[in-house]
Amino acid sequence: MSFGSGIYRQRRLIFACATVAFGSILFGYDSGVMGAAIVLPSFDVRFGLEGSAIEVANVASNVVSYLTAGSLTVAPFAGLISYYWGRRTSLVIGAICLLIGAVVQTSAHTIAQLYAGRFVGGLGVGTAMQIAGMYISEVAPPHLRGSVVTIVMIMLYVGSLLAYWISFGVSRHVSNTSDAQWQILLGFQIVLGGIFLIGLMFVPESPRFYAGQQVNAEKRLRADGLPLPRRFPSSTYTSAEKDLGDEKTDPDATNDSNSETSAGPTVAFHPTYFSHIVPASTSADATQAIATLAYLRGLPPTDDSVKAEMAEIYAQLDELTAEREKESVWVAVRKPSNVKRFLITIFVGTWQAWSGASALLYYAATVFVSLGLSATSVSLLAGGVFSIVTLISAILAALWGMRMWGRIRGGQIAGFMLAVIFFTIAAILATHPVNPAAPHITAASVVLIILIYLFGSQPSSAFPSVVDTLMLGPILYLYPTEIFPMGLREAGQAVYLMATWVHAFLGAKYVPIGLAAIGWKFWLVFGCTNVAGLIIYGLTCPETSGKTIEEIGVMFGDITADERDAHVQDALRAAKVSVPAPSTV
Repeated sequence: MSFGSGIYRQRRLIFACATVAFGSILFGYDSGVMGAAIVLPSFDVRFGLEGSAIEVANVASNVVSYLTAGSLTVAPFAGLISYYWGRRTSLVIGAICLLIGAVVQTSAHTIAQLYAGRFVGGLGVGTAMQIAGMYISEVAPPHLRGSVVTIVMIMLYVGSLLAYWISFGVSRHVSNTSDAQWQILLGFQIVLGGIFLIGLMFVPESPRFYAGQQVNAEKRLRADGLPLPRRFPSSTYTSAEKDLGDEKTDPDATNDSNSETSAGPTVAFHPTYFSHIVPASTSADATQAIATLAYLRGLPPTDDSVKAEMAEIYAQLDELTAEREKESVWVAVRKPSNVKRFLITIFVGTWQAWSGASALLYYAATVFVSLGLSATSVSLLAGGVFSIVTLISAILAALWGMRMWGRIRGGQIAGFMLAVIFFTIAAILATHPVNPAAPHITAASVVLIILIYLFGSQPSSAFPSVVDTLMLGPILYLYPTEIFPMGLREAGQAVYLMATWVHAFLGAKYVPIGLAAIGWKFWLVFGCTNVAGLIIYGLTCPETSGKTIEEIGVMFGDITADERDAHVQDALRAAKVSVPAPSTV
């Protein structure tokens, strides 16, 4: 298959993942927009950002941190909504919250109204960031999962880029005395939120969510003594239809069971108002789970590769169902393998928040002012260039870094490079203090700005696969989305986001205060957290690159490899797919 035909076949997957990831543009924009707005004169006058450096830093940190507070508040509930109503429905609710928050912020006349808009927007941002990675991990093929989930981080940096360049434009072309200067900046969130909401109307639900709904429905039918519907479709497609990937079910196909536990036609277990996305002709002889998976893969539901992938999903769900019949979910949470998952998730969220990325994302313009770029437009320009560098870096990470270095080695190298850069920044500031009021930028400031760009750019041509130290962000965002099994994935993602948002809130609140109060010493905090992070990460986290979500469960000890192989082979026989001989290696 040529590259072009492969892209065409995967077009639905690419569209779905890009649309879902679009929500992180709003996170990047929301994060960057306030970091840029707080250096605009019109914004400072409207919302009273006046007084001593500590007083201004306190108000500025409140404006930024209310977004994080909203995201933290919604973290436990977004997972519940996703579990019962689906990934996509949760994203739609998040998009609506984003739009409401954007309208309130743009129309704000008091600092309290601005805080309220930031909080509501945070509810939407938290939902979008929590569910996007989960959705993409569930629909992406194993060999592409790392690169595809990295789209979320790419979109985040696109949002940050937009925030700083729009800020630079309004600072140059809109009067410093006009509220339009900051209203244009905040109002653009409405445009982004509208695009996100409209795009979600054309995104299918996660096939793994549908499979989970199906297995739960089978459990109820079995308890009532009713026949179970078949899981896999009959093989009645013509070769021409099979090549198209938009196949129609043969109307003369029989409804005989092709599963040893099936009796009767397949049904759609969880119909939603989005059902039109997967054509009815495709799902007429297949459950929504396999029909949606086939739709995303650009293949017919009868294709052996689709059936094999679905068989592995069913095998893990059947194992979890059998486990739940013996013990409650609370007992399952306390199993050593799941305790390890939750502890890793908390650690990863904490490290990500204190790696230093959030500080520069929120306060790039403020940081550049503290390094000697005192003019508003110049500091915004530096922040805008920084956002371009981080965007290019994230794209390179998606194309090469994840697959060449994997999750663990790439994360450790990134953590080491971060530590070196932050310790160097602290040393230079300690020995060559910067005066922001100086008429000319000093040599020390130039070196510091270069180091900050190194934080988000490729440090050396000798490390093209590492890309840059900001590769740490995509890796740490991806890792918690892929280590949890169905049934605990929503809880795991909620714990990860709660850990991230708690520490991001603390960072958003205290980073500007810390920089104003203790100066260069605050950069040592980021250096130390990265040293600790890379050590703990390497000692506790297994490599997941190239593994299916179900295979990762075997790595964590949920079940032995032999037991999983036996269950998968049983499911493949039910799907009438050739069963490979057991491995002797």
